[in-house]
Amino acid sequence: MMKVLLLGFGKIAYMPYMNFYLDTLKERDIQFELIYWDRDGKPDEEVPQRISKAYKFEEHLEEQLPFKKKLKYFAKYRSFALNVLKNNSYDRIIVLHTTPGLTLLDYLVRKYKGRYLLDFRDVSYEYIPVYRKLVGILSKNSAVTFVSSNAFRKFLPTEENVMTIHNYLEDSLNHKMLRKQDARERNAIRISYWGLVRQVDVNKKLMDALGSDPRFELHYYGRMQQDGRDMEQYARSKKYNNVFFHGAYMPTDRYEFAKNTDMIHNVYDCGHTTGNAMGNKYYDGIIFGIPQICTVGSHMGDVVTERQVGMAVSLDGDNMADEIWAYYHDIDWEKFEAKCADALESVLNEQKMTKARLLDFFGL
Repeated sequence: MMKVLLLGFGKIAYMPYMNFYLDTLKERDIQFELIYWDRDGKPDEEVPQRISKAYKFEEHLEEQLPFKKKLKYFAKYRSFALNVLKNNSYDRIIVLHTTPGLTLLDYLVRKYKGRYLLDFRDVSYEYIPVYRKLVGILSKNSAVTFVSSNAFRKFLPTEENVMTIHNYLEDSLNHKMLRKQDARERNAIRISYWGLVRQVDVNKKLMDALGSDPRFELHYYGRMQQDGRDMEQYARSKKYNNVFFHGAYMPTDRYEFAKNTDMIHNVYDCGHTTGNAMGNKYYDGIIFGIPQICTVGSHMGDVVTERQVGMAVSLDGDNMADEIWAYYHDIDWEKFEAKCADALESVLNEQKMTKARLLDFFGL
């Protein structure tokens, strides 16, 4: 039996993408083990049944800390993970993010060169030249690198052995066009964000544009650290009566609040990290049949406008509310749903090729 380590860097609830590997290889004779990091001590999802052994690293970490202040926590993680690696022999390792890969770069290259897969799931610190260079070394020494956004390819020294892995949950495909179950026309357009509640400045602009406008409701679902708390306080201080914060949720909870969502809030700044990402809400939008709002100049903004599955707004525009209102009420729903179906078909075809490469990595 092949023994495989999933090298994670967050809580189980925040690594749903590892199910791509568990689901694709579920019928194979493979023993999976997992390293993951509980950063806040709050309830988490259960360890997936396919994982025979899980190693939990417990150390509280505020996500908003500057990179240099995080290094001591990364060092503790490295010590923990090295202990697991040195006491086990794995046939393959799946590195679930660049950061855990870099904390163990020397060991991976020395002991597992060509036997690990790099899942480049999110951009993190690639704006730091030395970090970006090390990511290149990590990728070059992997058997294959999967990127969750084609915009991430520019951070790699070569596109050889690089493939796109799409950031959707397989279970979501059982809920296609979920939003069609309820009326599209309402008194107020209900705009929903789900995920880690962050980016205070961006959301202040959005709240200022839509706050207390009876044409809209703005809902936030997700874990709240300092950014989220600051945003909630800001909405209170402005007395916005149509902005709501609902707190943390489990991935399957999305189906319930997606039914009551008219537009998905996919608005982020165009900086190094989020400006290049393809977030899971993009896939939720095309699967559930919900138009989404992105930022002009972001990679997702370019994709949604090209695919005609949403709109891109300027955060500094004066007429954001009117533009959103006009866009929504001008949608031809039959055409929109066809565009979602086309976008999803393209994603699924590409994912099929990525799955084939994964099986090849395991010699299957």
